[in-house]
Amino acid sequence: MADQPDWGKIRDEFPTLSRKIYLNSCSLGLLSNSVRNALHRFIDSWNDHGAAAWYTDWMAEIGSVRQRFASLINASPSEIAILPNISSTLGVISSSMDLGPGSEVVTTALDFPTVAHHFLAKERIGVATKIIQSTDRVKIDFTQFEETISPATTLVATSHVYFSSGYVQDVGPVVDLAHRNGALALIDDYQSTGQVPIDVKELDIDVLVSGGMKWLLGGPGTAFMYVKEDLIEKLSPTVTGWFANRDQFDFNPNEMVFRDDAGRFETGTPPVASIFAGAEGLKFVNDIGSQAIRDRTKAIAGRLVDRLKDEGFKLRTPDDPERHASITMVEMKDPALAVEELAKRDIIVDYRPGAVRFSPYFYNSFEDIESAVTALCEIRQALEV
Repeated sequence: MADQPDWGKIRDEFPTLSRKIYLNSCSLGLLSNSVRNALHRFIDSWNDHGAAAWYTDWMAEIGSVRQRFASLINASPSEIAILPNISSTLGVISSSMDLGPGSEVVTTALDFPTVAHHFLAKERIGVATKIIQSTDRVKIDFTQFEETISPATTLVATSHVYFSSGYVQDVGPVVDLAHRNGALALIDDYQSTGQVPIDVKELDIDVLVSGGMKWLLGGPGTAFMYVKEDLIEKLSPTVTGWFANRDQFDFNPNEMVFRDDAGRFETGTPPVASIFAGAEGLKFVNDIGSQAIRDRTKAIAGRLVDRLKDEGFKLRTPDDPERHASITMVEMKDPALAVEELAKRDIIVDYRPGAVRFSPYFYNSFEDIESAVTALCEIRQALEV
């Protein structure tokens, strides 16, 4: 696409927007015409070729999604594993680390709960999990990481963008602090990849996990795990499957020889339909460019914040636009009811405890924002009666 994207033309690629104002991309990105067509290609391939589709189309599509995700984060395709969800990525990578008595994991209360849940479940094998609490429900101060991470720390797991506040964390110093204490750094990039650029090489990230369901426009079913090249052969998972075997099509049950690349962290048969959708979603994002998307989304989210403040709403969101991703939390008396009332007006948002959650994306317009804020003001007035 051109250096200056035609946002109106891009918007036309998402049919839902002709019927609704959609401001919930942090839960699920919208379906584009191109992703719909990709899913039809999968169905046609299955219908035309049966099992032979693995060789005519499907393996190539797996390669495409791997390459496109790698390109987005400045990695090599050989450093990317494909799994069905983030919980699976955590299970595989943690099984590679020989966690047990004496192991310590540091995470935060603002990270998506599956991260803490995964490691808390390992308490029975002796893993200690430290969860840093937020003082303002928006961010974690770097000094809190400094007070918590120590030479006893095995792994630091935190987010680039916090799902509950939209805060863009400066993960570079956190990664560096982990390394200085002999720990690995795992970054959950699910709420960032696509809308906020990231460079795994520049930041020296050890492991990064993300997925196609939100800002990458690929729907549910596909997750990605980057593992730094010089770590790959040092890590051998015990949660595994036949796709991790170097010689998988020898069908030899008597030995397990892991692949030399990040494919060693894959498990069973991949979710091919989701991979078709995910590859096309990634192409859409890559064609626009992550910085262009960031600039556009920052402008849209900035307008949303300004209008909400103008109307006197209390926000649980970063004040600094450079630290604010799309996610915008609006505190309300009954957020669930507010979301329900907005849906009656064909305005789709979400809620989390105590707040309505908006998450516009590049395909939204400034008119969407004005309509949504006007509707929210009407709903607030009705709730206060």
